[in-house]
Amino acid sequence: INENIPLTSSLRNKSSDIIGSINLSQSDFFSTKYNFSLDNNFDVLKYNELSANFTVNNFVTSFKYLEENDNIGDKHYIQNDTSLQINENSSISFSTRQNKKIDLTEYYNLIYQYKNDCLTASVQYKKDFYVDNDLKPTEQLFFSLTIVPLGEYETKNIIPK
Repeated sequence: INENIPLTSSLRNKSSDIIGSINLSQSDFFSTKYNFSLDNNFDVLKYNELSANFTVNNFVTSFKYLEENDNIGDKHYIQNDTSLQINENSSISFSTRQNKKIDLTEYYNLIYQYKNDCLTASVQYKKDFYVDNDLKPTEQLFFSLTIVPLGEYETKNIIPK
């Protein structure tokens, strides 16, 4: 037996895990993707990922569901990323993730951005509900300004603690 093969993988078994991927893209409006990993006995779904993207004109939203089990990992969440192109120079985007393992929202991010040939300005609001057991929730507000080719300036957190 090769000692370089990790003990937690299924490579030492006579048959390995079954891995699959399904992609559907019927139009520019909607696409979906499903990835999975099933153990060689067909009784444990080790990896389960479903994502979907919706696009209507200047509005784009995507959803992702992820569940990891056994030796793959232990993540389990639902995530959403949404953006709206207001006009040729302005956009707004929002993202959030819900941890299903502990039933808690991890973060909210909201960004407004103005962009033209030589200037990019954005206002970003970020709220992290937790990172781990020792850290408390944080709320941050940033202003960022980039002038091409001069450089970039970003404020520190504007929200007082």
